Amino acid sequence: MVSFSTRLPVTQERVSSFVSTFSTLVLPTYLSYFVMGVLVQRKRTAIIRFALLPITLLCAYRAGSSPDLSFGIPNYRFLDQGLVCAMFVFAMRSTTWAFAKKPYKRIALQPKKRFDGDSMSGGTSNQSTNDDDDGTLFTAIWNAWDLLFNLRGIGWNWSEGSSIPKSNLGTKSTLEFLLITFAKLVFYVLATDVTSGAARYLSPGTSGSTEGGTIFDASLTPLSRYTRSTIITVLFGSTIYLTVESFYHIYTIQSILLFRQTPSQWPPLFDNPLISTSLTSLWGRRWHQLLRQCFISLGARPFSYLLGRTGGVMGAFVISGALHYFGFKATTRGNHPIATFVFFNMQGVGIILEGMWKRRTGLRVDGFPGLLWTWVWMVFWAHFMVDECARDGLMGLMFFPDDYRPTVLLVHFLKHLFRAVWIFGDY
Repeated sequence: MVSFSTRLPVTQERVSSFVSTFSTLVLPTYLSYFVMGVLVQRKRTAIIRFALLPITLLCAYRAGSSPDLSFGIPNYRFLDQGLVCAMFVFAMRSTTWAFAKKPYKRIALQPKKRFDGDSMSGGTSNQSTNDDDDGTLFTAIWNAWDLLFNLRGIGWNWSEGSSIPKSNLGTKSTLEFLLITFAKLVFYVLATDVTSGAARYLSPGTSGSTEGGTIFDASLTPLSRYTRSTIITVLFGSTIYLTVESFYHIYTIQSILLFRQTPSQWPPLFDNPLISTSLTSLWGRRWHQLLRQCFISLGARPFSYLLGRTGGVMGAFVISGALHYFGFKATTRGNHPIATFVFFNMQGVGIILEGMWKRRTGLRVDGFPGLLWTWVWMVFWAHFMVDECARDGLMGLMFFPDDYRPTVLLVHFLKHLFRAVWIFGDY
């Protein structure tokens, strides 16, 4: 990583470095990614896609491994994580597109249907398309803008099998949808600030700061120690969930206002993951399915050829673990966040255990016992990942300066409001 002085938040050197980084590393990666998005919509482009793939992967590697967007400032290290994850996603999707057997097409969606608890069988169904219609190059270029940011394939022929949560907003107008989405965004931003602040406050010693430290307080009795670490782990996980929701709502508003997309293209991202009664339903349907296609194409499908269903399940989580491993590694101080990789792979092990239980008993994991099992398994393995993050100072990262935290601004606003109401009442 490139190291810069941290005395001043903005310098001419840093601005120049950012411009140079974007123009020489990020922009070439995005351009090659965009070209792949155009080619995958066209017939007889397989050879060109294969030839372009190594160039795209090399660009993504250089863009993800060379720059330091945090400029050495501890609180901005999440920018490096975001960059690395984005480049990893570019690489995964470009690889998937290079091996696509049929051209991708934009089509209308028909509502569909069921989830049996063990495998996805629907969610959306695509209208049939005419495979002989290759469209124009201009159409492919225009559609590529949607393809690049449409991770779930809504309105595309490659999203078959994806589980898309049903919106509870009904047939709201675009204005109503935007207002409700904005209100949700405000809530998620405030909730993110609350959970992240609570996690830092409860963290023992220096684990809640960028200096780093363990979440396991050795001065406490085992019961108190692990109760405290469990609360911190849940708060940290909640922060991740709320952060993802916040960014999704930002992209929703942006896409509708700037790209004139419709509310139907932005259904809920999650499907009530808190009420998951099995790991299978949690990861197969209720958690966001943004990268499902990549995990299946690059992990589940190749591994299943070798090891059957067990290999397919583990293959998907190996790719997921790799994505999160490299993302967290971008924010570390030379450490290897192996616990992050282990966490995601152990989710695959848990799903395999659920399959074994069903074969032995004839009953699937479900109900309150399933709910308890899901969260005990999740939180247990999450302890090690969260502790690893805390040791590296990630628990202390803040998206907002102390004086501009959303909760602080809200408190100031309410104080001024109550004061104004009190003064007005005196008159």
